[in-house]
Amino acid sequence: MAADRPMSPDEISQLPNIPRRGDPPAELTTGRVIISEIPAASEAADATATGDRITVELRRVEGARGTPAVGWELPQRRFTSGLSATFAQAVDTPRKDDRAAEHEPFVPDWCEVNYLSPSADPPAGQVLRRRSGKRVQPEYIFGADDRKTYKPTGFPWHSIGRLFVWTKSTNANWSWSGSAALISKNAILTCSHMAPWQSVVNDVPWKALFVAGYFNGPSIVGSGGSAWVTGLWGYRNHNQGDDMAVMALSSPLGDLLGYFGYKTYTDAWEDLPWWTLAGYPGMVANAQQPSRQSSFPIQDDDYDGAGLELEYEADASDGNSGGPVFGWFDKGPRIIGTHSGGEEEAFDTNNVAAGGSALSALIAWARNNW
Repeated sequence: MAADRPMSPDEISQLPNIPRRGDPPAELTTGRVIISEIPAASEAADATATGDRITVELRRVEGARGTPAVGWELPQRRFTSGLSATFAQAVDTPRKDDRAAEHEPFVPDWCEVNYLSPSADPPAGQVLRRRSGKRVQPEYIFGADDRKTYKPTGFPWHSIGRLFVWTKSTNANWSWSGSAALISKNAILTCSHMAPWQSVVNDVPWKALFVAGYFNGPSIVGSGGSAWVTGLWGYRNHNQGDDMAVMALSSPLGDLLGYFGYKTYTDAWEDLPWWTLAGYPGMVANAQQPSRQSSFPIQDDDYDGAGLELEYEADASDGNSGGPVFGWFDKGPRIIGTHSGGEEEAFDTNNVAAGGSALSALIAWARNNW
């Protein structure tokens, strides 16, 4: 297999999984189960969280005198992971850097590696708009729904998670949820329309929670598999090609669980069935278990905004937003796109991920600055 292309489905099927090589870090198996403290959706959206629920507000921080930079931070306090929050900025357009075309994934020494995720038995957002204000079509199912639920055991499956977002930090219930993936020791990649930009613009304290390997409620890796978002960087005014954002985390889950590499998509890969889309769509297992579809091709790519639309006919629906589109290379899984939504052009419909050099530069920025 060439190092500059992903493995084919046949090549992947011939690879033996790598068994666990040690015990999980204690940080993953101790502490409170944060996700269990989130109220049920039936509770009033404007209720105030009370009791032993964790309420954390992102606070506005002005830039230094003479600079327009405005950031957001969490209060400096102790979190479940025992780590303090860190400061990060939220801006409209990350600086593009084409030199950051790829980076290898990271796998901790203790982790098992599963090339094909174990299957699981399923249990009984925000509107995306273009800069013009035109609503983007919802995601599409192409014929029979080919997504399969899986149990997120081992790398990289436990490094994909469910992302919960509150547009107002005092609300008891989250405003929407979607998908995200670890791309560094303490950062995740998602789509920009998962971010509460309206709250950012209006100076409304908000919060978000990432649960790695979310499975029927908590994280599959243990009570330490969740982390609060402490920072945001992405394209606020986006098309689908640059519908991407990175978020900093309150604890280094990537060091504990491993994280994806990335690689800039190239036209030479078009129409080859090498890719996987994973996430937490509500119409599959009610988003209580992750689902994936593998071995599908990128059918076309179009420049859009600062990024690149990657078009495909992998099935998707609400909750898939922000999920990684990735392939297996010689040194592990690399992301080429983050799922954005559906698109209708003339007589053609596709689902779309945001990718290209803008995505690689965004991930590189997160790795270099957080």
